[in-house]
Amino acid sequence: DGLRQNFPKLYTVDKGNDNPSEELMKIEAGNDFGWPYCYHDRVRGRRLQAPEYGGDGRKADRCINMKLPVLAFPGHWGPDGLLFYRGTQFPARYRNGVFIAFHGSWNRIGRQEGYKVVFAPLADGVPGNPPETFADGFAGGHLDPARAEHRPVGLAEGPDGALYITDDQSGRIWTVIYVGGSPR
Repeated sequence: DGLRQNFPKLYTVDKGNDNPSEELMKIEAGNDFGWPYCYHDRVRGRRLQAPEYGGDGRKADRCINMKLPVLAFPGHWGPDGLLFYRGTQFPARYRNGVFIAFHGSWNRIGRQEGYKVVFAPLADGVPGNPPETFADGFAGGHLDPARAEHRPVGLAEGPDGALYITDDQSGRIWTVIYVGGSPR
C-alpha cells in the first residue's frame, strides 16, 4: 500500500492506484507468493520487487519464480468478505464459485473504487470464466468511505442457499435470494 504516496518518483498516480493487486490465491503446501519482498502488478500480470526491498516499479529479480494469484483485482478495493458458495438455491453455475465483498477504497488518488460484490466461477479451484459484478450500487453514487451509503464487508450463506451481505456503513444485512430467473 502507499506506493505512490511513499515513492512518488517511481509510481504514477495510475500505477499507485492499481497496485498492489487485490489477489485471490489458491494455496498449496510449499507455495511462495513473495511477500513482503514482492507484490503483484495486475496490469503486467507478474510480481515485481517491492520498493522497500530495492524495487523500482519494473524490476522483478527475486520475484520471478513466485507463485501468481489465480485472480487479481485493482488495488485498494478492500476485499473483506469471501464465500465459496455451496448452496443450491442459485443456478448451478454459482455452485463452488466464490463471492467476494469489496469494502471500497479510501486511499486511491482521485476516483475511489470497489463498494461491490463480485462473483468468480471456479472449476477445480481455478477461475473458469472472468469474474463478474454480482451486486453493485452500495455506495449510492458516493464512492468515498465517508459518504458512501453502504459498504459491503461480510458474506454468509443461509441454510436455504440465500446469500447474506453485511454492510458496516449503515449496519444493514442484505439478503439475496433467487426468484425464477435472477438473484434478487
